Amino acid sequence: MVNRSNEDWLRALSEKPGEAQAEALQDLRDFFVRAVLVYLSLHRTELAGWSREDVRGLAEDLAQEALLDIRASLDGFRGDSKFTTWAYRFVINRAASELRRRRYQNQSLDRLREQEPAFFQAVLSDQDKVEPEQLADRRYYLELLREIIETELSERQRTALIAVHWHGRSMDEVAEMMGLTRNALYKLLHDARKRIKASLQARHLSEGDILAPFQE
Repeated sequence: MVNRSNEDWLRALSEKPGEAQAEALQDLRDFFVRAVLVYLSLHRTELAGWSREDVRGLAEDLAQEALLDIRASLDGFRGDSKFTTWAYRFVINRAASELRRRRYQNQSLDRLREQEPAFFQAVLSDQDKVEPEQLADRRYYLELLREIIETELSERQRTALIAVHWHGRSMDEVAEMMGLTRNALYKLLHDARKRIKASLQARHLSEGDILAPFQE
């Protein structure tokens, strides 16, 4: 990386697109990638199972996002430290935020998966006033529904369905937890419901057949 003064950095990054700006951006990007790779190497718990190429890809994405942050914040640089020291905070804050998001995401998804069997059991609890035949139907259809969900939906479809429709999580919360946009989550849920409906139809059943035993 070229040894630049604070003024050199500001001038190069503030110029119209050209060779000087492109070189400064590339140097800063390379600096960011190296910094993030070191940071991630010290916080690998959230990236367990990731390949070296995946980690490198994440570092490059964070570096690119930090470059955008820097260029939008140049007016905020007061020269109290070296420019690269000031810029370093942007990319490390990005990396720390990403790891927090992934930690929350992993923990939340794990809790949802652990709670899935408990949900089915809770539906059948407190059934003292239900006729034995109706209770048997409830058990049968719940077990069938659970089998379809566990064997015919993708893991992401299953997680989204359980989180939104059974645990009552908001769309925004589940979208953030799963790293999806709202529209992508809507599509995931739509596809999950469509697959469940098709599976029921293949068994000559409808949604009404499933719901009937649960009507009081």
